[in-house]
Amino acid sequence: MGVDAEQVVGIDLGTTFSAIAYVDAQGQVRTISNREGELTTPSAVLIEPDRTVRVGREALLAKPERPDRVATHFKRDMGEKFYREPLGGKEFSPEALSALVLKKLARDAKHKIGPLGGAVVTVPAYFGDARRKATQDAGRIASLEVLDIINEPTAAALANAFRQYVRLGGDSASFELAAIATTAPSTTLVFDLGGGTFDCTIIRIEGERLDVLATGGEVRLGGVDWDVRLVEHYCEEFVRRHGVDLRDSPESLAQIQALCEMAKITLSTRSQTVIVSERYGKQLHLPINRRQFEELTSDLLTRTQISVETLLEDALLSWDRIDDILLVGGSSRMPVVAEMLGRISGKKPNMDQAPDEIVAHGAAIHAAILHMHTRPATATAGDGSWTLSTEEIGETQSVEPPPAPDLFAPEVVEATRNVKMTDVNSHGLGVVVRDPRENRVVNSLVIPKNTPLPTERVKVFGTEAANQRMVRLRILEGDTRDPRGCAQIGECIIRHLPKGLPKGAPVEVTFRYDTSGRIHVRAVELQHATSAEVDLKRDTGFEQVDLDRLKDAVSEIELE
Repeated sequence: MGVDAEQVVGIDLGTTFSAIAYVDAQGQVRTISNREGELTTPSAVLIEPDRTVRVGREALLAKPERPDRVATHFKRDMGEKFYREPLGGKEFSPEALSALVLKKLARDAKHKIGPLGGAVVTVPAYFGDARRKATQDAGRIASLEVLDIINEPTAAALANAFRQYVRLGGDSASFELAAIATTAPSTTLVFDLGGGTFDCTIIRIEGERLDVLATGGEVRLGGVDWDVRLVEHYCEEFVRRHGVDLRDSPESLAQIQALCEMAKITLSTRSQTVIVSERYGKQLHLPINRRQFEELTSDLLTRTQISVETLLEDALLSWDRIDDILLVGGSSRMPVVAEMLGRISGKKPNMDQAPDEIVAHGAAIHAAILHMHTRPATATAGDGSWTLSTEEIGETQSVEPPPAPDLFAPEVVEATRNVKMTDVNSHGLGVVVRDPRENRVVNSLVIPKNTPLPTERVKVFGTEAANQRMVRLRILEGDTRDPRGCAQIGECIIRHLPKGLPKGAPVEVTFRYDTSGRIHVRAVELQHATSAEVDLKRDTGFEQVDLDRLKDAVSEIELE
């Protein structure tokens, strides 16, 4: 590896914990520990009164005593204008808070492996366009070159397949999917239950391809919801015994939340535990066993089961076509998760690889593949070599350029040449139209969710009134028929339609959706070929001036 090479990394920007990993020169995937020696970093930010910022474990430990200055679970608010609560009386955007976590991950990684050349950052597969834009913005605010945004289940499946391939005797320097597919399961259901989000995805590896067949889940369902059930149970019991509601005090509530999260974690390895708290001179020792906990949260588990069963229907698959069930995310460690999946599938779920690290590992593999696919070829003498004019001797010499620094051994680069990955859209795309039968506006889907990308779909609509001079297409992301349950992500307007068009004059709408997230919409009034088109690209959600301002502000912050 050249001394000036900048390492590319994969980052799992999680709701509760985040991780960063890279692929070394020999093809080994490694998690990079932070300065505290931890392989995962709590996604927590403490803003001190003097503007000092602390990120990670220290911030998380401070929350019970200083809840008004510690932000957690802000990944759930990505795409919103502000984090749900002010910190020290000031509003912060989820992107800025996420950027501070990314800054710590990058700083600690540079301390271990040197300069970074770019990062692949993961998002839940069920994230919509606004949340994906917000994640890209967080990377830019943190001064990271974001090479790509990929779905967490896709990253996990890639890491799992690669690990199984190596374990069964494959060469760790080979990223060739054709070789991996000969030993790794061909069709995997990824069950990703993190701290704040839930994804389930079916991915097939066949030959040189890794194809996402279908994806589902819920953006606001994760381990924190299991914590909340314990919090409510404990606080209600405290009220019953002592007549005091701990939820009335932010400090008391934050303390109970921390205790209940620890109790949940304990119940994943032990059959029972005790939650103990003392506030206002009153104390409560509340024993709780695993069965009680599972009863308190049974409806949450049922929601994940429904998503999985719907996913199989969307993919047109039965359980006998699923070769592997991969558990991802720290909350998937709850024994009831594996029990439920085993019961409905008849298969034993797989948690061979650490659920907290596997997504970052897959992102690192994807980053390495991107780097090797896009690296410029090294020039050779007599073929594109540089020429150096030397006026002193009046002649031109042909010299070889210095070899470009590279991160990987030649055999690793060669093995990636034919790797191909395809994905599906996690939400449908449609337009707002008026349904004459119901006399109301509805979302008319043009591209349903779980359509393989890239794709192009065409649909024909009619003008709403006679002599209509303009057509405004409101482009929606979402799967409900009611537009209020969807997000508008753009519009396409045909102006100056010819006079005298009858009601119902045909308008052809074409949606083209590519793998990079760019959506191209074209609308044509067919009788006179009057048209309009627009590109909806997943660029920054901020105006550039605001993005630059936030980037400058975060760059000036010294993390403690």
